[in-house]
Amino acid sequence: MSRPARLLPAALVVSLAACGGGRSAGVVSPPAPGYALQDAFPAQAVFTLPVFLTHHASDPLRYYVVLQDGLVVRVARDGLSSDRLVFLDLRAKVLREGGEEGLLGFTFDPGYATNRHVYVYYSSPLPAGARESILSRFTVVTQGGEPVADVQSEFVVMRIPQPYANHNGGTILFGPDGMLYVALGDGGSAGDPQNRAQDRTTVLGKILRVDVSASSAQYPYAVPPDNPFFNEMGAGVRGEIWCWGIRNPWRMSFDRATGDLWFADVGQASWEEVNKGVKGGNYGWRFFEGTHRYGGGTPPQDLVPPIAEYGHDLGVSVTGGHVYRGTRHLGLAGRYVYGDFGSGRVWCVREDALGAHEVTYLLATGKNIASFAEEPDGELLLLCFDGRIYRLVAAP
Repeated sequence: MSRPARLLPAALVVSLAACGGGRSAGVVSPPAPGYALQDAFPAQAVFTLPVFLTHHASDPLRYYVVLQDGLVVRVARDGLSSDRLVFLDLRAKVLREGGEEGLLGFTFDPGYATNRHVYVYYSSPLPAGARESILSRFTVVTQGGEPVADVQSEFVVMRIPQPYANHNGGTILFGPDGMLYVALGDGGSAGDPQNRAQDRTTVLGKILRVDVSASSAQYPYAVPPDNPFFNEMGAGVRGEIWCWGIRNPWRMSFDRATGDLWFADVGQASWEEVNKGVKGGNYGWRFFEGTHRYGGGTPPQDLVPPIAEYGHDLGVSVTGGHVYRGTRHLGLAGRYVYGDFGSGRVWCVREDALGAHEVTYLLATGKNIASFAEEPDGELLLLCFDGRIYRLVAAP
């Protein structure tokens, strides 16, 4: 998705720095030759601002593509058909004033095959120029023999006031535990002026974990009692918080083999970072940007350092990806693949049994990489703002 403009230095040199204070982020290995992009949907017209792609076993011939302006469309998985079926149209509801606003998240309910529920996360206008993010559930019906989300069935699960137009986060996913995880940015502006990421009385700058399995008008969601701050809710702490101290998590995913949660956190002015989400973890924003001190004050001792980071000599806005579990690229097995929206570079990071991290530079795509997607067989797709969706393949 679009980002505030940032200047790239003329020299682009692979580097990954570590600093003092007990925070470090791995070692870079040399570039890995042998990777390229292939258009995964050559028969399709250009996609306007594609930001997410997913699938469901009940619809084995189609992928669901989320477009930032408010559409979810279904396209043939084999890429050979030009047909594009509208699954959900929220363009009349979605706010797109800011470059980081829009329809940002979509996921199927774990019980979709029977309850026909899907969830979305989108930006919405309020009176007097105010704005909010909305997490909603829709029910899918059949029209003309095709599944369609009924816009009139919207059930609002959560409303999140947004003080600014940027840093909306936006990924929503059900974890292996059946809980719904929601990635939220710090509310926007620059430098987190109200220090929301470190404030546990607000949901901004956090990843949330909620239970929507028994939603009702009175209780749209429940706070799971095993959430890290459940017992502090009486003191004003938001029990929905799973982890915190995050600037703007742009794409998170679960490792299909281990269940680990990974997310990328977009940096402020100098550093981009990749993290693993741990229960109750504080990731240090705005004390730190990556492993580097940013804000004033004395940081707590138990901050969770990033798995990997890179400076703005290499890119300006990290896009989170997936742990590779496919079979085409044996050298990527078990490695988390991610990229940069601004520079188009793609890397992977491996975490060994001792907790050490090695980053490998894979390729320069020359694309604005807005999102990654995982196919049913574990292969990877890249959604780019040239309007195409690419498959990661071996170089010819």
